[in-house]
Amino acid sequence: MSGVISTELDADGVLVATIDMPGKTMNVFSVELMDALDELMDRVDRDPAVKSCVVTSGKSTFLAGADLTMVRGYCDAARTLTHDEMFAMCGRLGRQFVRLEESAKPWVAAVNGLALGGGLELTLACRERYLADDAALQIGVPEVRWGLLPGAGGTQRLPRLAPFEPAMEMLLTGRSIDPAAALKLGVATAVVPAAQVLDAAKSAARALHGIAYDPVKKFGRLAQGEVPAHGKAEARAIALRHGVSSDDYAHFPAYGAIVDSVLLGAHLTLADATAVEMEQFLRLMFDPVAGRMVRTLFLERLRAERELAPTSGIERVRVGPVSAARGAWTQALARLKLAQEADPTLQADTLELIDQQGAAHRLALCVLDDMAGSSDATVPRAVLAPAGPYGRVIEIVGAVDASAVALAAKLRALPWRTPGPASVLQALRGQPLEEQERIARAALPGAGDPAFIDVAACLSGVSPAWSGGPLSWRS
Repeated sequence: MSGVISTELDADGVLVATIDMPGKTMNVFSVELMDALDELMDRVDRDPAVKSCVVTSGKSTFLAGADLTMVRGYCDAARTLTHDEMFAMCGRLGRQFVRLEESAKPWVAAVNGLALGGGLELTLACRERYLADDAALQIGVPEVRWGLLPGAGGTQRLPRLAPFEPAMEMLLTGRSIDPAAALKLGVATAVVPAAQVLDAAKSAARALHGIAYDPVKKFGRLAQGEVPAHGKAEARAIALRHGVSSDDYAHFPAYGAIVDSVLLGAHLTLADATAVEMEQFLRLMFDPVAGRMVRTLFLERLRAERELAPTSGIERVRVGPVSAARGAWTQALARLKLAQEADPTLQADTLELIDQQGAAHRLALCVLDDMAGSSDATVPRAVLAPAGPYGRVIEIVGAVDASAVALAAKLRALPWRTPGPASVLQALRGQPLEEQERIARAALPGAGDPAFIDVAACLSGVSPAWSGGPLSWRS
């Protein structure tokens, strides 16, 4: 299977399939993995020696969702492909899971690590689901954070296993849950010590040999009596109950698509419900919002983190008095795992970074809401933006200073450098997108890669996530 999935068949007919993608720190669904899954299912169905299949991971994580580079390709393909062509391409994984679920030979999941998005959907398609007893292990469907919905059965199986409102909470917020919560909700069959999860799953698989798939036995809420009839007002009300404002509901089409998918698919067979889900997924593919969000908040953000990473380090920090107006810096520095020394001789809202050679580098502290900091143009300023759902950014205004970049990295913030004299983020803040676009274009080329302007604007919250940033919102 191209080295993506390895298998081992025991004497009782349990085939253990271990997903371990070469060269990746995490397993993700890609075309290569889907090809390997087809090959694995063919073997399970045709080999008389195989009586069941237990799927697990060879990495510390189980499966971390879809390859978002592939998803971005889907968004781009939507500009030229027909509806039927998109349905065939994007719906492949969902069809695979229906086949896996309905197999005469039972599939059981042994989840030994993080299972998100498509990883959780694979788990849900299995007849039984065993999770390692580890509070750090998280399962969830975070697709809404990228303007998407879980398009391989997540909107259908989750509400058939968990109560309706908790299922909608997971789908509409993208928040993950731990194994104990998964067991309580009925998403997990059992939670066992990590060292025993594979053996427990194999034992469960053996007990299912020769027993046909029965959706009534698998799904505790197959009838979905809690699910209301579909309607526009009802869909908005459900989203509102889970914290989605009217403005966000209007600008982020994923919220409506998720609720519509659950309500419209509730009383259908899984095969038909998966097709309904895919129609809603395509609704998002043909809308530019998802493409912008995947590009800016995932692909370009990761590239920015790589390319803007520090090339040198700092050893310790001397901190001057920090004013109440810049109290966010006090909170951030409290989490900094570096030696710190309070220095009352330093100007207020100033610190000195001591590098590995012992040299001191002064930095003025500012926050996004208040740029009244140091007027000394020779001192770089660090504008701290609030932490958001996609991360945090520190805009370093003025002369490029490697130590300031290193500080941002220590604070787990994106170090975005602009030449000054004014903060670009501050200039963008509170402006309509049309004006943000004008300001951002005027800041080029001094502000660096145009894509990084979009990343910084969205991470800092000055541009809404659905826009993809001031330079992308028209795309």
